[in-house]
Amino acid sequence: MCPGRRNPRSAVVMKVALLSWELSLAIFLISSRAQMCAGQLENAYFLPEFALSPQGSILEDTIGEELVTYRYDDQASRMTRSDEDGDGGWDAWGGWSECSRTCGGGASYSLRRCLNGESCDGRNIRYQTCSNTDCPAESGDFRAQQCSAHNDLKYQGHTYEWVPVTDDPHAPCALRCQAQGTALVVELAPKVLDGTRCTASSLDMCLSGVCQEVGCDRQLWSDAKEDGCGVCGGDGSTCRLVSGQASLHITADEPLKTAVEVPLGSRGVGITAKGAGLVIIESHSLSGHRELHSFSSPGWYTIENTAVDFQRDADKQTIMAHGPLMVDFIVKVKSTAPSDTLVQFMFYQPIRYQWRETGFFPCSVTCGGGYQLNSAECTDIRHNRTVPEQRCRSHPENRKPKAKLRECNMDACPESDGFKEVMPYDHFQPLPRWEHSPWTVCSVSCGGGTQERGVACVEEDVHGQATQVEEWKCMYSPRLPVQQHCNIFDCPQWTALDWSQCTVTCGRGLRYRVVLCIDHRGQHAGGCSAGLKPPVKEDCLVPVACYKPQEQLPVEAKLPWVKEAQDLEEPRSAWEEPMFIPGPWQPCSTTCGPGLQQRAVKCRILLAFSQAEVDLPHEECQDERPVSERACHLRLCSGVLGPRRPLLPLYEWQYVGFTSCSSSCATGMQEAIVRCVDRGQGEPADDSFCDASTRPPEMTRACNPGPCPPGWEPKPWTPCTSTCGAGIRSRVVPCNRLVSLTPAVTVTVADEECVEPKPPVLQSCSQRDCPPSWHVEEWQECSHTCGGGTRSRKVHCKQLLRDGGVRKLADTSCAGTKAAVQESCARTDCPAQLAGGEWSPCSVSCGIGVQTREPICRRRTAAEQHVTLGPAACSGLHAPPLVRTCRVSACVEQQGEQRPKLSQKRDPSILGLHRIYIQTQQEKRVHFTVGGRAYLLPRTSVVIRCPVLHFQKALIRWEKDGRALPSSLRVAVTKSGSLKIHSLEAGDIGVYRCVAGPVAETFVLKLIGNRNRLLEMGMEADRPGGHLEEKWNQTNMMWQVGNRKNKFYLDDGQSQERAFLQVLSRYLSSLTAPGRPVQDKILQGAHSLEPKQFEELVRSLGRLVGKGDVTEGPRAELGEDGTTTKASDKNSTEGAGEGSTGRREKPVIIRQKQQLQVTFEKTVNISVGGSVFLTNATQTVFLSCVARGVPKAAVFWIKDGGPVQPSERVSWDSAGVLHISKPGVGDEGEYSCMVTNELGSDTATSRLLFAEPPTIRVTSRDMSDLEGAALRAIVGGQLSARHGANVTLECPVTGVPQPSVTWSKDGGDLPPNAVPLRRGSLFLHNVSMENVGSYFCWASSPLGRSVASSLLLVSAR
Repeated sequence: MCPGRRNPRSAVVMKVALLSWELSLAIFLISSRAQMCAGQLENAYFLPEFALSPQGSILEDTIGEELVTYRYDDQASRMTRSDEDGDGGWDAWGGWSECSRTCGGGASYSLRRCLNGESCDGRNIRYQTCSNTDCPAESGDFRAQQCSAHNDLKYQGHTYEWVPVTDDPHAPCALRCQAQGTALVVELAPKVLDGTRCTASSLDMCLSGVCQEVGCDRQLWSDAKEDGCGVCGGDGSTCRLVSGQASLHITADEPLKTAVEVPLGSRGVGITAKGAGLVIIESHSLSGHRELHSFSSPGWYTIENTAVDFQRDADKQTIMAHGPLMVDFIVKVKSTAPSDTLVQFMFYQPIRYQWRETGFFPCSVTCGGGYQLNSAECTDIRHNRTVPEQRCRSHPENRKPKAKLRECNMDACPESDGFKEVMPYDHFQPLPRWEHSPWTVCSVSCGGGTQERGVACVEEDVHGQATQVEEWKCMYSPRLPVQQHCNIFDCPQWTALDWSQCTVTCGRGLRYRVVLCIDHRGQHAGGCSAGLKPPVKEDCLVPVACYKPQEQLPVEAKLPWVKEAQDLEEPRSAWEEPMFIPGPWQPCSTTCGPGLQQRAVKCRILLAFSQAEVDLPHEECQDERPVSERACHLRLCSGVLGPRRPLLPLYEWQYVGFTSCSSSCATGMQEAIVRCVDRGQGEPADDSFCDASTRPPEMTRACNPGPCPPGWEPKPWTPCTSTCGAGIRSRVVPCNRLVSLTPAVTVTVADEECVEPKPPVLQSCSQRDCPPSWHVEEWQECSHTCGGGTRSRKVHCKQLLRDGGVRKLADTSCAGTKAAVQESCARTDCPAQLAGGEWSPCSVSCGIGVQTREPICRRRTAAEQHVTLGPAACSGLHAPPLVRTCRVSACVEQQGEQRPKLSQKRDPSILGLHRIYIQTQQEKRVHFTVGGRAYLLPRTSVVIRCPVLHFQKALIRWEKDGRALPSSLRVAVTKSGSLKIHSLEAGDIGVYRCVAGPVAETFVLKLIGNRNRLLEMGMEADRPGGHLEEKWNQTNMMWQVGNRKNKFYLDDGQSQERAFLQVLSRYLSSLTAPGRPVQDKILQGAHSLEPKQFEELVRSLGRLVGKGDVTEGPRAELGEDGTTTKASDKNSTEGAGEGSTGRREKPVIIRQKQQLQVTFEKTVNISVGGSVFLTNATQTVFLSCVARGVPKAAVFWIKDGGPVQPSERVSWDSAGVLHISKPGVGDEGEYSCMVTNELGSDTATSRLLFAEPPTIRVTSRDMSDLEGAALRAIVGGQLSARHGANVTLECPVTGVPQPSVTWSKDGGDLPPNAVPLRRGSLFLHNVSMENVGSYFCWASSPLGRSVASSLLLVSAR
């Protein structure tokens, strides 16, 4: 098959503009086909495939997974070989190409060259994903764009509109398209563009004709999957799986029951219903809108922007929705007969309160390098608002994200004095950190206690001064604990050993045991309570008779080798109770003269069962400890016979050395040591043997003169920053070197020279709780912006704890007066506003009526009072509703009728209501009672009740036009006997008769057709009310002709299709005068009247519009706002015609205030003085010129300064209405209406303009200026600017009316330094790397939108 003939010029400009990224389209002529079809294809071009092809390369086709090979002849393209391919023969990888798409997920490639011809192993191309942001909704499907690019190419001699064939399992990456409206499917290209989705339901994309896996993180070959909550790579912690079943029993009393409620945001919804019931979904939006949705046949449905798949089997219904749901789904089951239905459901319900990260807080500094942190706030995802954090903490699966920290404001600060002082922290401001005070003493010495400390967040400035700051600044690291357990080991306990043998061999005696205090390490220690010590001795009885005297029994016998304590220096042995045992004295320390003796004193106990002695700690012995030292003097030395001092000195003072140096550095001192020495033997003696008067003087000398090594020298602590609660104190700890002690000379050196750890410079302090005090928060917004209001704030009684926490207390705990929580504000007068006055009494005494009120112009003063102003002060303001319905007690009986009393004969009767209903606005459903007539609008659903007495409702029958009424999908009779007709149409016109045994009642149903005429269906001419209906149609036709000369009609910018009914509705709603009791009853847009009132209404309207030249009459009976006027006013104006002898006046054109607007109506009605934009949908224009004057004025029309020329399309009538049929561009212009009589003239002008859709004049030119300080360009091309430059993007737009221009960046908000200008341009001040991206210009008007974009690149600094 051969492509059809196509002009080469038009083929080249095929819809390439659909692709916003630059593609190198390989356009080849297929020679074989060209030869076969030379006669047909001599001027045809072909698009064999779309591919990401680097420019300047030779493309070799591939098969399967083999990728293409590119060869370069340009030697200048060679790059440095990469280290990873050192021996593989490959050149280095090149840069990444442009993304194949600007949104929706595309692909970018990078190439490398084989340096060894074709002998390299591996691939020469690699891919990565890019532009992963979602595309705008109006951009369309990417595969569909590729198919539509072939719309201008003939296929088999014909051109088609091509649509994509998706989800082809055999060739997902081939461009298969179907001719719209036919069954023709053709493969237009073997490969789709790189980045095209393989299927519509997955993220997998086609690369070089092969489908490649893409994870939910939009990365190639990633195995990242969405969890059930819709979070990519999530752990399912943001939602919960809800599953279960509901067994519903449907009865006649409850034909509709709720099975399950699925909230907004749920995913993976699956509903299965087994039984005869019909599944219905009721949608609830956040705005309160509710709607029922039923499923007529299997297939896909869209419910409030949520796709739902409905399937039905013989006994089962299935509803599936991938989600997330955009509204709440209330799943219900409905049945017309009693039945049982089992509903099984499963869905993932989102956790309503979740943590969401906030933006980063302001930078800690404005320059020189600082930091900024973010936080997380608890968010109600249903209403997208922040809530208290306690709601998120109530869900254990919710984990608050850790605060993130990043650098900011890294630019150097401006230097004001010519140089910058280099501080200890010369690069960055140190991060805040946690500081703590020492732990307190443990609350217990053993057995497990607690100890506490204070923790505070501190921050240092560039001078090293630390101050306490808010705790959130330290939240990037875990907060230090303020309490810990201590001394968790077991306390010492008494441990008793085995009892000894009884101290006697017969009769009663004593026995002993050792009781030790054992600690947690199993060692003997102190610390046990003496009151809890078990006894160490007890009575014992040996069951052997004793033959010794018993008068001393029981006796505490002692072992024969233990004696009573004596003062003799004899050895002592231990006993069964702990006691001090002194050892023998050591020899005297000197052989002559005074000396010293020592001995060992131990606390010992005798183990009776083993007869062994063991040592105990001294505190185990309760008696007094013997001395362990004493003086001794064996003899006089050197033969001295007595204590008298010898005549010649035997002892003398001598220097025997020096003491140790007082300092190990910085020049210390040593003192000479003087001893009394035996002159004969040279041995030292006691100083008492030497003459004190001959003692030599003290002598010192310097030592260790070298400087000391550097060391930390802490200064005193500063006072605590807080007297209570969590405070901090600081100190300076310099690294000093002591050079000299006398005088004291110290030199401060760098901290690095001190090798020991630096003592802390900060410490928490104020280890006590603060007394309760008042904490006052900021004022909230004022309740009013003017006219006096109130604002409030929160005042809490709180206590700051010593660990930094805050405790909220009752107000009674705080001393002093509580600060005011409310005050007045906005003490200025408000602008004037239009409000409603008091409502009038209800128009009826029973049932449903209406109330009206008058508009009041008033102002709220600063004193919160309302002052009434004149109507001129509120000119142009929108009035509030002035009419509303009212309900009084139910009517007991109708006029002229009386319900049968119980005492009467119990025959069947129908409680009919003989009223006439007129529908004046479109409603979905209205309810009526049999017995009257109804004039309704098409497509309205009605319910006609037939209330009966003494008759079974199930036996009620309905007839139409004398024949039995058959049931259908639209027409049905309920169990209560009511008639339901869905969506009225012409075939439903007729007389309906409710039959209840021997009695019957009728209801006449009419439809209001085009131009408000009553539709006829061949009914009898003498039918009830026929003359009134004919009068209705005549009145309506006259009103259609004369509505340009009075003020019945609505705003001229609206369609007049239902204007007659709207004026009629306002008229019926306003008839509340005592002389005209209409008893208006509004039933969802239908007005109810008595038959006499309906006749009066038709006659009244007929009189009003029957006069073709009436000018004052309509306003005299129906006011401008639809309200009635007094009879005296009417009589005074009816005679003011041309032939009247009343007053004369010059003509005046009645002008109406109208806004310039675009209309899409087929028929446009406009009064002279207003202007309108016409569209292609406009078929007819009525330009009316209503004038007031006596005698009647003549009307002339002028267009653009010249008279209007009548034609087949342009004409005007005697009433001054200019009629233009099928308006075109030639009818555009300025139309002036001139009215004149013998007293003068008046002129008013209108403009008719044709609307044009918005268009952006884009450019494809790229601009680059990496040196200049400013760059200005028109949107459409690529821009390159230097860092810090100012960039202006212009967006020239055209359109009628003038389109509005908005800007966005990468589909989101603009950066902070982007400012939209008044004429639609965008100004970027001081651009940086954060400004890199695509900037979209949107031009919008009522006719549509247009978009253009430019890519901004910023050079590195």
